[in-house]
Formats: sequence, structure tokens, C-alpha cells
Amino acid sequence: MKTANLNYRLVFILSVSIILASCVKFANNPETKTDELVIPNGFDWKTVEELTCTVSVNSVAGIGDNLLRIIRIYNSPLLNEGSLLASGSAKPSSPYTVKITLPTAAEKLYVQEIMPNGTRTVKTVTVSSKVLNISFSQVMTMGAPLIAKASPSPSITIPANYDEIINNNNSLELSGFKTGNGVYGNTYKSYLIPEGFTRTNTISFDNKNTHTILYVKGILRTSELIELNDASIVVLNGGRVEAGRIETKSSKEEVVTIYVEAGGTLITSNGMELSNGKSSVNKGTTTMSGDFTISDHSDFFNEGTLTVSKITPLKSIILSSLSFLYNSSTVVCDKIEINSNSSVLNDVGSTIDTKEWSQNTNTTTNNHGHITATTKFVSDSDAEVNNFCNITTDLADLKNSTYNLYEGSLFSSQSLIPYNLDMFMRGGSMFQTGSIDNTIHKMFVESTFATSYAVFKCTGNVPDFRPTNTAKFDGKIEMVHALLVEGSGANGRVLYESTFNNNGSILSKTQTKNIPATSCNDAAGVIDNPPTPTDDNDGDGVTNEFDVDDNDPTIAFVSYFPSANTWGTYAFEDLWPVKGDYDVNDLVLGFRIAYYTNSSNLVSVIRFDYNMHASGSIYNLGCAFQLDNVAASNVTSVTGQIVNGTSPFALISNGTESGVSSAVIPLFNNQKDVVSFGSFLNTESGSHVITPDKYVRVRFTVPFQQADITMSKFNLFIVVNTRGREVHLPTYLGTSKFDPMLASGSTMYPGDFFKYIDGMMWGLMLPEPFAYPAEYNSIVDTYLHFGEWATSGGTSFTDWYTQKPGYVNPSLIYQY
Repeated sequence: MKTANLNYRLVFILSVSIILASCVKFANNPETKTDELVIPNGFDWKTVEELTCTVSVNSVAGIGDNLLRIIRIYNSPLLNEGSLLASGSAKPSSPYTVKITLPTAAEKLYVQEIMPNGTRTVKTVTVSSKVLNISFSQVMTMGAPLIAKASPSPSITIPANYDEIINNNNSLELSGFKTGNGVYGNTYKSYLIPEGFTRTNTISFDNKNTHTILYVKGILRTSELIELNDASIVVLNGGRVEAGRIETKSSKEEVVTIYVEAGGTLITSNGMELSNGKSSVNKGTTTMSGDFTISDHSDFFNEGTLTVSKITPLKSIILSSLSFLYNSSTVVCDKIEINSNSSVLNDVGSTIDTKEWSQNTNTTTNNHGHITATTKFVSDSDAEVNNFCNITTDLADLKNSTYNLYEGSLFSSQSLIPYNLDMFMRGGSMFQTGSIDNTIHKMFVESTFATSYAVFKCTGNVPDFRPTNTAKFDGKIEMVHALLVEGSGANGRVLYESTFNNNGSILSKTQTKNIPATSCNDAAGVIDNPPTPTDDNDGDGVTNEFDVDDNDPTIAFVSYFPSANTWGTYAFEDLWPVKGDYDVNDLVLGFRIAYYTNSSNLVSVIRFDYNMHASGSIYNLGCAFQLDNVAASNVTSVTGQIVNGTSPFALISNGTESGVSSAVIPLFNNQKDVVSFGSFLNTESGSHVITPDKYVRVRFTVPFQQADITMSKFNLFIVVNTRGREVHLPTYLGTSKFDPMLASGSTMYPGDFFKYIDGMMWGLMLPEPFAYPAEYNSIVDTYLHFGEWATSGGTSFTDWYTQKPGYVNPSLIYQY
């Protein structure tokens, strides 16, 4: 009895301590932010819902029922890899069933069947219930040559000996040789930050002598502007440069200004400006949270991974004044703007993934890879686009422009606005769109020198072509108008027929000219079935072309949440069981989950990518996730964890937490083991620490049903100071190590330890990146429809967390 009384006294003292500590965190009464919200009974605080999708396929003459059909489900009609939600296999006797987690505001899915011979069918599915049955009853076929790699990027010289080694944080101004080449004979004076050393003090690059180069093998970390004046930075393999912003100034030498080797990392929190005729090369990883401007005859060569993005406002790659962007790998950005005689070359096998593409004023794009503009692709003012491979967009707004489509290429859009558009299609090329806008003005499509046909396909409405010079098709082009009817009404043949029979042009309702499948055109024009491929390196029944890992028989397909190229967000308050200030920034974790399945659609591996964006907590926070329906004994291995010591999480040999029967996968024991910071991390506007992407990979001994590991059973939580003090999202249960006695003295919601008596929560999961409130700003004040969403039980303003006009008070969001 004395022991029990002592425990209750300790709980009471600890609760009081938390309340007192919370006064340090916020100035206002933490209850006042939510007092006026009346939360409906049973509200689960979820911004997503789970759907069960069953995809059935049927027998097709000439294709054995024993051969797998590939099923892919996307959240965008563009069907690009970045919008992939789920993938798996089906046979006529065995449907593909998958549980998909979608934002509650989602309205449509796009389901694709790929036959063993490569032909493809797509169905648009309205999200009308939580159980969707999709059936492919027939095969509807949809329909480049590659150019040699461009000239290699400029090279650099790695000195055999460096003129100066930087291994301290003393004040430093780089300065080149006054005369000669120094004692080691280097053309330019060289400085080295060696491996294992982190330089945090500012370096001045305002060089007044001959050119100088800083080589970084360790880490250079500064939040300030780096101005390169007769100076260059070379990030070596394993090196890392983190800066506020980088700008190039004057230079007397023709030397690469910024060079990132393969294995090197360059990060800026406020973008970069490459100007004054400079060149820069990225062979490693370059990430910018801000605009990247390339101007005044400057050149950027990307042969690694370049990411230019920010939650709000969207950030751009901007080319102007005869500048050049070359990509032979991966570019991901919010916008691309190409102005004033500048040009882009996207090389063979390369990808550019952006939301918006805009080019004008005598600019040129040569695309030999894949370009995806998820919102719109805009050109104007004598812009020229040479497409040798694949361009995909939602809206193609093509004005006063010239488009050359080469054999085997595909330009695909959902809608087309043509205005003074000249399109030259080589035989075997394809342009595919949904509807053509009624404002069409002088669209000229020509294929006069081709030996084979090109296909111009429209699946929606097409306006009247009869007004003078509105449209002309000349040469071997088949225009396929899927809604074509006889007569002179809407989509009637009479509206178009005068445009055709010019040197072989054809108007059809159903495609008759086959476009052979290539690695660029996604088989979008195939109507003659190609032979069924048989290559299958790992013998799992899935051909190499569609196998995610054709060297591992346990992995064939991959599904994602939220999608292949988007991240979700977990946001927590840390004062459980006491209500906090509701700035929901005590731990903000960006994340993406990949579920790898075998050829039988059973989960064999998961990968959890995360980035700890912010921590506005004075406490030690650990983080883990429990797979509620998976036993710890079914985990073979876990890699990528940052679990130093044994508190709060201790591991056993397979990487799961010790003493727990369910699979608990710790991510980290302390947030400061992931990112080093002072009191708060990225919650006070004006200061910013660049945070790295991390991941854990979990391999299972016996593969299991995908339904056992959906987001409703993916139970991510934080631990505050001690192991028993777990904070979960509402509706989720604590692990077997959760101590409910720690809630004594607080009134919790009946049946849910992670909701307060008034229904308020301590954590949210959002299906996209989240611009979270700055320190001390309540989410209720920051997001103007949060209260309406919560008090409606989640039925109103289901997209309250987005950046739509009138949805947010931007002055209360964390900014840097």
C-alpha cells in the first residue's frame, strides 16, 4: 500500500513538473487555444482513409492465363513513376487486391493493366466508396530513338598536395597566389577541409589575388551567404557543404566555380545564383530550399541528383540570358523557367520532374529522356521543343512555338491549348491529349517527309476546325478522335474532314496505324501485339522489365504512401498527458513508406524514409513505429537505425526492440542523435538547420499480406524522456511498454489514452509536406479552417492543411 501511494505521489509530482516546464515552452495558457472547439464524439483526427481495391483481369486470346498481368495504381492521370501508389500482379483466376491509403479529399484513381506483351489499358476510377472493384474486360492498346550522350561536363584537377589544410575554426579569408604556382606547383592555390573535420566558422571567399579553390572532404557548415569571388568550391567524395546561399561573382579564370563529386553533398537553405558566365557541375547530391538562378551565359551540368523545392512558396530553376542546363541524371523541382535564348538538354535515360514548365523568348529544349510537368507545360514567344523521348503533362499550353517530335517519342497531356502552334511529327512519333481547348488558333501539324505514320490522338472533345486556318494536318499523320461522330454536331466529322487527305493525312475514330513500343513512348500507340518478353533473371515469374529488383526473387513490386515522389508528415505535441500549446512542432517528421512485395503480392521488405524537419521540445524524444499485426520474430533484419545506447529503446540482434512481442522498430533514441542543434530545431523563424534524409529498411522472414501493414496498422509514436511515456496518434494503442499510470491525474477520453477528455489530440499525420506553425503559434490560429475541420468531425475542409488562398495565416508559419 505504501508503494502504491508512493507511485501516485511520484506521478503527481511528475505531472506538476511537466505543467511547470510547459510554461517555459509557451507564454499563454495552453488550454486557451482549443477551449472553443467542440470535438464530436469518436472523431479520429485522420486526414486519410483506407480503400480496398480489387482489380480483376480476363483471359485474352493468344496470352496464357498463367502469365502475370502487371497492375499499377496512380494518383495522377499522368501515370508517371512519381505518382505511383501501388503495384502488383494479377491473373484471370487471381485478382490483385490491395489496401490503399488516400487523402480524404482524393476523388480519383488511375488503374493500369500491362499485359505480358506490353499492351496497356488505363481506367479512371472515381473514389466513391471504401471498396472498389475494377475489372479489365478487354485489351485497349495505347500507344525513340536515342541520341548519343552530350559532351562531357567540364573537369577539375585534384591536387596531389594541398597548399593549406583547414582544420580549425579560426577566422579565414581565402587568397590565391600573388605570383607563381606555390611550393607544390598547383595552378590555383588549394585549400582543404579534411575528412573528419567540421568547419562551422565563416570563410571569406573575397579573393583579391589569383584564383583559389576550396576542396571539402569533411564538412563546411554555415547558415550565411557564400560569395565566390575569383574562387571555387569542390565537394569531394564523402564531403558535405551546407550553406545559407551561394552566389558567384567575378572571375578572371575559365574554371568550374562549383563542383560536386559523386558521393559529395551540397545543401543550401536559400537557393543559389550562378551568373557571370560561370559553370557548375553536380555529380553527387545537390539540394536547395530556394530558387536556383542560372543567368548571363552560365552553364550547369547535372550528372547526379538535383532537388530544388520548398513547401511554401514554390521554388524554381530559372535560366536566362543565354544560359544552359544539362541533365544526365535526375532533377526534381517545383518550377522550371527558361527565358531569353537559354536552353535545356535532358539526356538519354534522364528525368526532370517538376510541377510547372515554362519557356519563352527563343529558348530551346532538347529532350532525350523523360520530362514530367504535373501541372502544366507552357511555351511561348518562338520557343522550340525537340522531343526525342517522353514529355508528360496535365495542361499543354503551346503558343507561338515549334515542336519537333522524333520517331519513337511521345508527348502526352490531359488538355491542349494550341495557339500559333507548329508541330512536326516524324513517322513513329505520337502526340496524345484529352480535350483540345475551344480557343484553338492556327495549329499546323505536319509529317510530309515521313515514310511511316505518326499518330495524333485525342480522347476528349475537339473544337470545330472549319474556321479559316484554324488547323491543318499535312502528310502521314493519323488523327484519332475517340469521340468522333457522324454529322455536323459536337465532335461531328463535318467539323474536321476538310483538314485531312493532305498528302496522306487521316481522320479516324479508332486508331489504325501502329506505333511500335519504345522505352520512351510507354507503348501508348501499340495496336499490333509485340512478342511476349521472357527475360526473368531471378525466376520469380515477373519479367525484368517490370521487376523492381530482378536479382532478388523476394522482391517484384513496390507500393508507396503517400506516393513514390511525395512525403507525408507526422507532427507531435510532447506534453502528454497535459495539453500543450498546439503549435504541433515538438517533433515534425517528414516520411515516405515503400512496401516491397514478391510476385504473389506478399510484403517481404519495407523501407521507411524520414527527415526530422523540426523539434520544438526541451525534452529528450525517441521515435519508433510498431507494426501492430507483425510479430518481432518475423523480422529478419533492420538497417539504418540511429539507436545509441539502450534508453529508451534497447535492440535485439534482428533490430527490433527487446522485450516486445510485436515488431517495434526504433528509429532513434534521441532527436539530437539525428541532428545536432541547440534549444529548438527549426521552429523559430529566421534560423534554420539543414536536416538530412534518413531511412530504416526492414526485411521479413516470412512474407505476409499487405493488408496487415497498411497505415491503420503502422503505429508511429514518440517517447518523452522515459520509455513508458509514449505519445501516439488518436485511435492507436500503446505498445506493451506503455505505462498508462503516467496519465493519472489527467482526464483522458474514454477508451483512448491519446485523446484528452475534450477530444483533443497530441499528434497528427498528414499525407503531404506540412508548413508547420512557428514556435508558440497554435495550429488553430495558423490554419484558418483547422477548427472547422475538427468540429465537423473531419467532414468539412478535408484539405485544411494545404496552402490554398484563405487557408493559412503565413505570418504564423515557420519561415527561413
